[in-house]
Amino acid sequence: MPHSHMTLTTLAGLLVCGILSAPAVAQSTDSGSTNISRNPTGGYTQRSMEIPPGSRILFISGQTATDSDGNTPADADTQADIVYAKVGQTLKDAGMDWSDVVKTNLYMINPSDIGAIIKAGGKHNPGGKQAGTLVYVKALALPEVLLELEAVAAKKD
Repeated sequence: MPHSHMTLTTLAGLLVCGILSAPAVAQSTDSGSTNISRNPTGGYTQRSMEIPPGSRILFISGQTATDSDGNTPADADTQADIVYAKVGQTLKDAGMDWSDVVKTNLYMINPSDIGAIIKAGGKHNPGGKQAGTLVYVKALALPEVLLELEAVAAKKD
């Protein structure tokens, strides 16, 4: 959707969760990251990430808020916080952090839940610069699952 049709709150939130970005130089690296972020126009559609040779690459399966007992919180805010925390813990377990994330795919049922993603993204992945895709789908693995987040990270040690 064109930027002119988005609310200011939505744009600000998309900046925070890495779906949009502020204007950037043609090539930059995040502090601590060995990956190269390219975003010559500062827009979402021009963002790309390059992984340097010799990097470890971590593929994180789609995370949902369903726990080991099969329970899923009913609200999108709690689900978003849990999925971002799960991805963050997986990164930590691999000796990485959010600055090493090069790609996220976010799947959501309800467009009206975007605020939950904005809030969780701002908390767990502030200033996210990864390439990203947001897709609205009819359903996910379980009827109570409202969103799912998968990620790819890379780090040159």
